Amino acid sequence: MNETLRLRNHYHALLQRHGDTAEAAQYSSRESQERRFLQLMRIGDLRGSRVLDFGCGTGHLATFLSERDIRVAYTGVDVVEELLSVGRAKHPHHRFGQLTDFTGEAFDYVMVSGVYNNRRTDNRRFWQSSVRELFGLCTRGLAFNMMSAYVDFEDPHLFYEKPETVFTFVKQELTPFVNLLHDYEVKAGVIPFEFCIQALKAPAP
Repeated sequence: MNETLRLRNHYHALLQRHGDTAEAAQYSSRESQERRFLQLMRIGDLRGSRVLDFGCGTGHLATFLSERDIRVAYTGVDVVEELLSVGRAKHPHHRFGQLTDFTGEAFDYVMVSGVYNNRRTDNRRFWQSSVRELFGLCTRGLAFNMMSAYVDFEDPHLFYEKPETVFTFVKQELTPFVNLLHDYEVKAGVIPFEFCIQALKAPAP
């Protein structure tokens, strides 16, 4: 079984088990999911922008923005059709599909939450090629998160990366304008176990 099919089956099973919840997107809770969204949003003022949500699931980021009256032109992409169907039903005014459905388009911001967490055959090659491609699709910036290697416990099913490795790759290969955030709590009272990278096209104002 190839890795894309394995992940499709995995998330389909989570949706069947948990329904349209944060747990179906492999988050421990809605609170921890939304704490991650807040870090991604620190990249800039999203209001009125074109946002690509890579690995969108059922569109929880779209819901999060809507609940805060942050109006964007939202496009969600995922490899799991069942998740996309739920997203379309919830947000008929937004777009959902495969990344190839929007070939040739540009977006102001690209957001990626949780996509790089599952262990694969070659995680580093996957995130590097993905980040390179996604940075090429944005006009203002790309924000993504990953599990940090600076933890005292590692789940064998998840991938943990050294934040300095990611920072160096983005800094040397993509843009001189990059921020590394490793100071936030995903779970209250628990030391940071993930980090967020902001890759910008131009200096922050």
